[in-house]
Amino acid sequence: MTSISPRSAGIGLLPPILLLCGSVSGLVHGSDEGWPVEVTLAAGLHYDDLVTVEELDQIRDVGDAAVVLDLDLDYEKNFSQGTDLRLGYSLSQKSYFEETDFDLQIHNISFGLKQNFENFDLGIETYHVHARLDNDELLSFQHVSPYFTRFLTRRLYLRGSYFYRDKDFPDNPARDGDVHAADADVYYFLDGTRHYFVAGFRYEDEDTRDPAFDFRGRQFELRYSRRLDLYGDRPVRLRLDYRYEDRDYRSLTPSIGEQRDDLRQRWRARMDFPVGENLTALLSYQYRDHESNLESADFTDNRFEIQLEVTF
Repeated sequence: MTSISPRSAGIGLLPPILLLCGSVSGLVHGSDEGWPVEVTLAAGLHYDDLVTVEELDQIRDVGDAAVVLDLDLDYEKNFSQGTDLRLGYSLSQKSYFEETDFDLQIHNISFGLKQNFENFDLGIETYHVHARLDNDELLSFQHVSPYFTRFLTRRLYLRGSYFYRDKDFPDNPARDGDVHAADADVYYFLDGTRHYFVAGFRYEDEDTRDPAFDFRGRQFELRYSRRLDLYGDRPVRLRLDYRYEDRDYRSLTPSIGEQRDDLRQRWRARMDFPVGENLTALLSYQYRDHESNLESADFTDNRFEIQLEVTF
């Protein structure tokens, strides 16, 4: 499976829950007054039982394994007046053993600025993503998202945002377009950030150069996170999530002679096991069920991944 999405592929800014916490594990301070720096490197193996390029509606009915490498560099500065600044760069590389024309490389440069007020926070996230498929240009996009956060009660936390995305497909200009979207996530904390649920909703409107790719979509997501104290002060982390998405395309798709209609579901599970002081084993499984009247977008697949992650 090859998919480019800030949420699903991890190429956006830090997850909102980390922004809420104000810190992440593995932060290293170069000096007492310096910039906190997080460097994370992960490498491992990935297996797809159906190789796809979701952004191009391409499927190859074969399974293959790949070597995966992820590098994240995150810089943070917290100012005394309640302003938080974050800068980041990430690189993700997936190299298949057999289906090498599906090799994917993603670069992401990110920026985040947040102002903390007494009862709420306001912020903005931006990132520039550049993706290459088999060493050829696949997709670039710029993403800008203002957001706000607020504790509704001691256990309920709300994060709402709007985002604009400008997408450019160098070899597929018909798919070039703009995306406008609004979303909201409600967190319910059972034990702070150690144990919580999240329910999220998104509405998006994508307008492309070729009207056949225009759609309006609604997305609902449930997430669960739990840290288990099995190894003393190095907890195992369990994460489960489910996502449902309904896309209504607004024009005829020439290849099928009718309007395209997609229903997409995803189930995902991940466990992080501490191996050493700064070393973690990551295990994940994902199942997707995409229903569509366009044959190349109608499929189910399974994805397995195992990685070792080290922080500096």
